[in-house]
Amino acid sequence: MSFLYFEDNELSDMYEAINKLQICFHPTYAPEGQFTVHGTFGMKAEDKDITVIADKNFVSPICEIARTGTLKDNYRLQKVALFVTWTKYLNARLTCGIGLLENDTSGLSTATGEENRLQFLHGVDKIPAIIWKDIAFGYRDYVPELFLFKGSVVESKEYKFDDNLLLLCNEAAMVKMAQLIRTPNMQPIEKFISFMNWYADNLDIAESIMVYVAMVFANIPNVSPPKKIQSNKFEQVVKGLKNQSWDITYITAWSMQYYNEANHSCCMFATDDNTQKIIVINVIPPGECGRAINAIFQTKSQREKLKEFWEAKLGAARVRPFGDLTIGNKVEVVKKLLCCEYNSLERMCSQE
Repeated sequence: MSFLYFEDNELSDMYEAINKLQICFHPTYAPEGQFTVHGTFGMKAEDKDITVIADKNFVSPICEIARTGTLKDNYRLQKVALFVTWTKYLNARLTCGIGLLENDTSGLSTATGEENRLQFLHGVDKIPAIIWKDIAFGYRDYVPELFLFKGSVVESKEYKFDDNLLLLCNEAAMVKMAQLIRTPNMQPIEKFISFMNWYADNLDIAESIMVYVAMVFANIPNVSPPKKIQSNKFEQVVKGLKNQSWDITYITAWSMQYYNEANHSCCMFATDDNTQKIIVINVIPPGECGRAINAIFQTKSQREKLKEFWEAKLGAARVRPFGDLTIGNKVEVVKKLLCCEYNSLERMCSQE
């Protein structure tokens, strides 16, 4: 099932396509989503235990291909097949765990997380690697009927993330960002410093949040704010914020994995979302976050404001907000904070 054979220039063509698409990331082997033959063979020689965390924009089409054999968009079909082929080439374990949690927690899909789990596992484990490769290279445009998923859910399971501290913290940060986006007569640096003061006082800091917020305030090209962020309909704003919170959570959850990597392991992240790609490129490897923020805010006065904030709130001056609270108590604190911030945002929406 996992046998792969490359002819002529196919292997070099696959490297070229993967590097052009920039869909798979690792701080050491692919900080900008681009791999080298030397680095990849180094992983193989060291017999690394490779895991690839896939964003839902890969999980969903893999499920659809496993179920129906193809996608309506042929370019997307080839891209997804190329990604799966790449993971097979790396001999990596492809996981959809967070995607299942997003599916059941948000309740926006007609399929349950368990249905998606079974379809996904079938797609990556039961469809032969050579079929994925043939689709990726355009030799065929469908999975033969013989290899399609025909199963059904025997035992009902729910995968929910409702009271997860990481997701709640990211959502609270997105709500505060939304308030500042909608606040008139503030310069981007002023919005960023205001956000960071609030962030440092209330939550543990994630570099991906810092970089994303800075890029949104500065209107960096190809970086999308949450959908419907300027809508006067509060429900639409909330929906966009929750969706963006999930996108950030994929990255923050992955960063916790690679920061704690053992020598024999390698944890990668895969996404086809442009905003996620830009965030990742600007937070890995460690230390890149500070360089990214300095590149966004370049004037002397902006740098002075950043320096003043760093010295007052970060480094040796940093006071962690949660102290010795248990995880459960931290969750309750963040839920109260989130409720308060949503109330403030709702008032802003109703007054405009």
